[in-house]
Amino acid sequence: MQFIRVFLIIIFYNSSVFAITLNGVTESVQYGKETNLKEACTLAEEKLFDKARRQASGGETLSADSTKICKKSNTESKCNLYTNSFRSIAAIQIVKYEPLKFSDGNECRFSALGNNIFEASRKGNFTLQKLPKPDINFDFRVELNKYDFISYPVNANTKKRNLNEVLLIDIETYEDMYISVFVWLPYEDSYSIQKLFPNKFDTNNFFKSNMKYSIPTTEKFQEYSLRVHFPDENAVFSEDVYEFLMFIGTKEKIDFFDSYTYTGFGEKLVVIENFRQHRKSYIIRKRLD
Repeated sequence: MQFIRVFLIIIFYNSSVFAITLNGVTESVQYGKETNLKEACTLAEEKLFDKARRQASGGETLSADSTKICKKSNTESKCNLYTNSFRSIAAIQIVKYEPLKFSDGNECRFSALGNNIFEASRKGNFTLQKLPKPDINFDFRVELNKYDFISYPVNANTKKRNLNEVLLIDIETYEDMYISVFVWLPYEDSYSIQKLFPNKFDTNNFFKSNMKYSIPTTEKFQEYSLRVHFPDENAVFSEDVYEFLMFIGTKEKIDFFDSYTYTGFGEKLVVIENFRQHRKSYIIRKRLD
């Protein structure tokens, strides 16, 4: 009986060691008159969750690749913020969330900033837990053909768009696994993640161990390409943007939707057992000639 008591104490002690508590986390989001109050509150809550995950994973550092990409950008600080956000989504699980009320008694506070710009704020207490690291041997390597693109905008004429370069992905596996690839375009929608692979052209994502693969795969290379365009210049006014790729390797075949909200993607990942993920980013500069 004494042994059982000690064993239970160890279990409860260990589970609490990995729990991270954050109290009074506050975040705000600015929005225009075309966004209704409910949508603004949802965006503020998404951003609040994002901030809590970033704070909980604060001991980690950005990869050399990510740092290099961000330093090339005209908006380095924003690039670093997005990189931290995308990294934390697959590393930290929100176990408990307690929304807090502001002094006006509401959980979502609204403010008018002028010039048809408004702000929604949320705050709350969080309990978070870092996800366990997968088996060290369950891994793969990823390389992109380029990390710096100069491209015509997506709204340019077809002749110009066809001059834009394509993204090629090389993957080398250590074990048998299923590979899925997702892209996040923070300049387009901060809370939208799209699946790139597998897709309707390239459906087989089972990669055997100790082999090198490409995306698009060799069998489907002639059927589609991942051409890199600068975004619509009428919607994005900077001279460069950055895009983020997340590569997920799983032992079992996992069915993913074609798109996820930012939080929904994190919720999907935390229920997958023993997956390995890698992240890559690249910069796109607007071609002016």
